[in-house]
Amino acid sequence: MSKAPVKTIKTTMTSTGDWLKHHARMHTLVAVLVFAVGLAATIYYWNNLRQSVRADLDAAYNRQVSAIGAAAGTRLELYENFLRGSAGLFKIHSNLTQEEWNEFHQPYEIRNKFPDIEGIGISRWLNKADVPAYMQRRAAQGEAGFKIHPEGDRDVYVPVTFNAQYTGNNGKSRGYDGYADPVRRAAMDRAIETGEPSMSGKINLVSESRPNRSSFILYLPVYREGFPTETAEQRKAGLLGFAYVAVDFQALIDGVLKTNQSPNIGMQLRDSTLKGNDAKAYESDNFASIVKTSGSKVDDNTFDLFGHKWHVTLAASPELISERERQLPDQALWRGILTCLFFAGLVWYLITDRERKYARQKQEEVQTAKDDLLSLASHQLRTPATVVKQYVGMMLQGYAGDLTPQQLDMLTNAYDSNERQLEIINQLLYVARLDAGRITLHKEKVDVTKLMRDVARDQSEAVANRNQQLTFKIPKRPVVAEIDPHFMRMVLENLLSNAIKYTPEGGSITLAIRRTPGSVTMRVTDTGVGIDSSLQSNIFEKFTRVENELSTDVNGSGVGLYLTQQIVELHGGSIDVKSKPNEGSAFSVKIPVVSKDNG
Repeated sequence: MSKAPVKTIKTTMTSTGDWLKHHARMHTLVAVLVFAVGLAATIYYWNNLRQSVRADLDAAYNRQVSAIGAAAGTRLELYENFLRGSAGLFKIHSNLTQEEWNEFHQPYEIRNKFPDIEGIGISRWLNKADVPAYMQRRAAQGEAGFKIHPEGDRDVYVPVTFNAQYTGNNGKSRGYDGYADPVRRAAMDRAIETGEPSMSGKINLVSESRPNRSSFILYLPVYREGFPTETAEQRKAGLLGFAYVAVDFQALIDGVLKTNQSPNIGMQLRDSTLKGNDAKAYESDNFASIVKTSGSKVDDNTFDLFGHKWHVTLAASPELISERERQLPDQALWRGILTCLFFAGLVWYLITDRERKYARQKQEEVQTAKDDLLSLASHQLRTPATVVKQYVGMMLQGYAGDLTPQQLDMLTNAYDSNERQLEIINQLLYVARLDAGRITLHKEKVDVTKLMRDVARDQSEAVANRNQQLTFKIPKRPVVAEIDPHFMRMVLENLLSNAIKYTPEGGSITLAIRRTPGSVTMRVTDTGVGIDSSLQSNIFEKFTRVENELSTDVNGSGVGLYLTQQIVELHGGSIDVKSKPNEGSAFSVKIPVVSKDNG
């Protein structure tokens, strides 16, 4: 027997083995390159997500700050309105009594509606020579025990003449000379200088109704009738006194933050004219914990309120946005790394496997190569994905033990992604079989009305999830057609699935069947984004997708409508579409039917 063929076979095997070893190294490099490119894209996407989450946190923070600012501004305007009303009363009633003062403010129900207000009063401006006459008037009005305090010899006295007592105010402020206190005096002098309301710095009220609580007083100058007030000197010469509102910081700001209804915003307020702990006028209960929380946003600003500067620090917890949104970057990173590993391994496997097949079958006909490629797609792509689905499903069902919420969320996303991958693989498989002419219909007499209802039932959950309305316009009597039920179900499933995906939440979808002599028309109509007329001729082409406002949120391979058209035409039917942008689409499938007598 001749040994030449054996030698030839051995030589071929040796050269093929060397060739495979050489290409195996190349395949590894390609797989590493795929992983590196994928990892770079993942890191880029992860970083973009981090910036997006931070931007969302900033936007939520700005909304909260605007709401807080608006609430605080409204409150300060209210104080000013109280001041001006009180000042007007005092100006026009020179012989006003404490009882009349209380009666004027009684309808405001300040104790119940404005618990942050400690008192609303009048402080008289008295030169030293005016004090004896002032004290005589107080005694004449039944206030013999009225005293100016603190005692001392001063050129100017500004004692509290009237003070409506609210929120536990014990009345100790009556007779108190606020001008003897440097903080109050600075606010009064500023009010004289500007002629406008002026706010004091951080103080402790004389009434001590709320011990160890910081407050402020807002002063408004009141002038004698007929005196000019154009300059500071004129205003001081015609000064009758000050209307004032005393406000408790904690009650005020707690009320503002409560109105805002966000436990994830904390605030600290400091008097800019003071140093150290003495400067702190307010701090919310959650401020310290929010500042210490990783990822919190802390913002410092200085504001001028009625002439006095305050330093405000706002702290926003990351919980200002949802936990799901905060976890998006890390989830995207891990999913991206796993996907990179999967596809790098898949690329290496596919290239290596294809090279081995090519080395063994390089002499075969082109059709054989196509058959092998089809086999590769059906077994080597779908099988790993199916195995992944099974294992992920087992983990979701608890076969590997209890899962943390984060693990459960990641595995659920992986399961859904795997399902979409399997759907795309199956669609590509059908396309390959169609192109090779290897799809054979197994027709039978089928009630298309029942088939359509079955398809709608299977996708009812997707309809419910998007809060869409599904309507039927189907004959009550059976409509029988000679079709392949499996492939015609694919047609209806694809059309209904597209209608669901490309119809915004709250939209409507209609399924209709119309019988005509010799044929039946099945129609799927939606109120979705629609298709421009210039693009409608291309939608049935392979790997074609129309860009619209929802396409970036919808996964797809671009072969669904191509498969639909090919299957309909294999049945001897036709499909067309009528659509307008932002008005919806209507896909109509027309196929031959079997008469009722033959069914």
